[in-house]
Amino acid sequence: MKHVLILAGGFATRLWPLTEKLAKPLIPVAGRPLISFLVDKIPENFPIIISTNAVFAQDFEDWKQGFLAENILNQKREISIFIEDSASETEKKGALAATALCIQKNDIQGDLVLLAGDNYFDFDFQKFFDFYDAGDNFPVLAAYDIGSKEEAKKFGVVVPNPEKISEQGGEVLEFEEKPENPSSTLVSTGAYIFPHKYFGDIQEYSADHGDDLGGIFEFLRSKNVCIKYFSFAEQWYDIGSFPAFLEANGEILGAQKIIENSVVSDENTEISGWACIEKNVQLENCILENCVVREGTSLKNVSLLNCVIGKNCVLENTDFSQKIIRDNTFLV
Repeated sequence: MKHVLILAGGFATRLWPLTEKLAKPLIPVAGRPLISFLVDKIPENFPIIISTNAVFAQDFEDWKQGFLAENILNQKREISIFIEDSASETEKKGALAATALCIQKNDIQGDLVLLAGDNYFDFDFQKFFDFYDAGDNFPVLAAYDIGSKEEAKKFGVVVPNPEKISEQGGEVLEFEEKPENPSSTLVSTGAYIFPHKYFGDIQEYSADHGDDLGGIFEFLRSKNVCIKYFSFAEQWYDIGSFPAFLEANGEILGAQKIIENSVVSDENTEISGWACIEKNVQLENCILENCVVREGTSLKNVSLLNCVIGKNCVLENTDFSQKIIRDNTFLV
């Protein structure tokens, strides 16, 4: 039995004010909470644990209830919320420490599928699981060819063993953490599978390296453990920045516009590109392109390009580009 752990305990300060009061896995992407896309890809019989902090615990409980109510299939899922003992960025345990704690407290007995809650994947997870099952009980990570060594510098780079490469993946020769001169354009994403027999190693390494999730693979390799990678070509986004957030929305939506029925818009308002306009929004004489406008907001004589406007804002007679406007902003 595989158990799924979704890491959602960070405070995402780089995306403030969008994530100032909202956990990053709950930010709206293409009109849905990001984490919903992730859970959709997990088989219904896999127990899911979402590890978050004390600040956002209730938000995830609320999301869970809404997600389970979406359809009959979702109601069959087993989803639990695990609360880390942290209330701020300085108190958080780190991704690997949170993983070790969750394994221990929940007494997980099967293999562990570990997922980053701020990642968007377009590939079929069943292929990932099949690749793991066909192996020899070794850890596996999902890797994506980012196509550019300049872009690869921003990530953990996977250097394949040239003698052990197949169409679906292969063995890892070495890892390079955000290298200045990457040896490969294959980067590690936020999806991993750990066999149960390596849980002790996770506990051991996390004791002094709680925030070094990627380091667990180097630690295992130092013990002569084979690490495998599953490669995929479908779209992937690590939504750690505002440009990545905009790009993910654009990729998923294309030119689609998600506009709630309760939105009131006059004939002088133009909406182009992609858009997500939430309920009870009022638009008067506005020009919007590639924008998210959250619920309860009123816009008049406003031009927006690549923007996110928070909840319950009132904006008049202004132009914005590449901006995030926090909830309850009043600008007239």
